[in-house]
Amino acid sequence: MIYLDRSETNPYFNIAAEEYVLHNFNQDVLMLWESKNSVILGKHQNAFAEVNYPFLIKNRTPLIRRISGGGTVFHGNNNLNITVIRTGSEKAGLIDFRAFTKPVMDFLSGYGIETEFEGKNNLTVEGLKFSGNSAHIFKNRVLHHGTVLFDADLGLIEEVVNKNSSGFQDKAVKSVRAEVTNLKPYFRQEVSFKVFKEQLKKHLLKEYNVNEVRYFTKPDKNEILRLMQERYKSWDWNFGYSPAFEFENEIVVGNQLFRCSLKLKNAIIQEAEIFMNSNRTKEIEKLVNQKKFSQVALRTALFDTGLNGEEINNYLRLFSLLE
Repeated sequence: MIYLDRSETNPYFNIAAEEYVLHNFNQDVLMLWESKNSVILGKHQNAFAEVNYPFLIKNRTPLIRRISGGGTVFHGNNNLNITVIRTGSEKAGLIDFRAFTKPVMDFLSGYGIETEFEGKNNLTVEGLKFSGNSAHIFKNRVLHHGTVLFDADLGLIEEVVNKNSSGFQDKAVKSVRAEVTNLKPYFRQEVSFKVFKEQLKKHLLKEYNVNEVRYFTKPDKNEILRLMQERYKSWDWNFGYSPAFEFENEIVVGNQLFRCSLKLKNAIIQEAEIFMNSNRTKEIEKLVNQKKFSQVALRTALFDTGLNGEEINNYLRLFSLLE
C-alpha cells in the first residue's frame, strides 16, 4: 500500500481526488486529509431535504455530492478524513466497515478511549457519534472513507442540518440523525489536532504496512481539477442529481397565507400549485415552472413579475430557499 501525502483543503478538490485515485491508481492507497467547512452528501440523497439550504447559501458553505452512498457528513476545521482504497479479487465482500474502522478503534483504545461500532457504519463514544463512514465499489476496487470529529464546531454542524424536512416526499436515502461529539475531551491529557493526526497517521501506516509515500504529480492535479470543474462544482451533480421529489409548505406573512405544492425532477420544477390566501397565483406558477430549484434561479424568475424585493423573498421563504 502507498500513502498519498497531500495538504489541499479545497473540499471540491478533495472529493474529486478520491474518485481520481480510485479510477486511475493501481496500488492500494491510504490518505489522511482535511477540508475547509463543507457539507458532503451521499450519492442518493435529496440535497434540499438533508441540509439547511438558506444557511449554506448565506454562509457560502459548499455542498458536494460524493460517489459513495450513506448519509450527510460535515467536513471542516479539526475534522480528519480517512480514505482507504483497496483492490480485491472479486466484488463480493469488498465493503467491510468493521474492518475499515477497526484500526481507528484500536488506536483510540491505546489512549484509554473505548469506542463502539454502531449501526451499519458509525463509530461512537459513550453513545455519541464521532465518525460516519461510507463506501463505493469501482470494478474490483473499493473506496472506504470516513470522518473523525476531533475538535469540530458542533454548533455549526447543528446549523447545517435541515431541522424540518417534513414537507419533502421522496425515495431518497435519508440520513440517520445522531447526536455527535468531539474526541478531544476524551483524551486524558491535552492533545492538539496536529498531534492527534500525526499519531493516528503513524498507527495507520504500520497497520496497513505502507511501504511508499507518494505525492500528486502535476498531471494528477490537472486531471483532478478537470474532474472538479466538470462534476463536483456542478449544480447538476450536487443538487440536480437529487431523486425526484415533491415539496409542500405554507407560511403566514402578516394577514396573508402562502401555500405551495411542487413536483420536481432533477431539482427542476415540473409542476407547481401556488396560492396566496385562497387565490391560485397562476402567473407565478408559470414563471417558476421548468426553473431550477435554487435561490438565484427563482429570484430571477420572480423578478420578471414586477414583485418588489420583499414579496419575492416571501415566495423564496415559502419554497424554504430563504430564511
